[in-house]
Amino acid sequence: MRIVLNQEIKECVIIQSVPNEPGTNSPRASKDKFEKHMDDMLDVRCLVLASITLELQKQLEYVVSYELIQNLKEIFEGKARQ
Repeated sequence: MRIVLNQEIKECVIIQSVPNEPGTNSPRASKDKFEKHMDDMLDVRCLVLASITLELQKQLEYVVSYELIQNLKEIFEGKARQ
């Protein structure tokens, strides 16, 4: 997964939490950067959801990409310990 995200230059979406939305008086570049991050988050979330089981999809359907990856890490690290 990281290989695909790295190639698509979207890996930052699973590494960084959701940034704060720029205010109405913020420069256009800040707003564009935020919009790109949100679009990338949607792409990554769909990719991750498509690659996991239906049961996990239902549990994590409305979680943002960063938190989705964190939740999956917790789930699978716990199972690996058992």
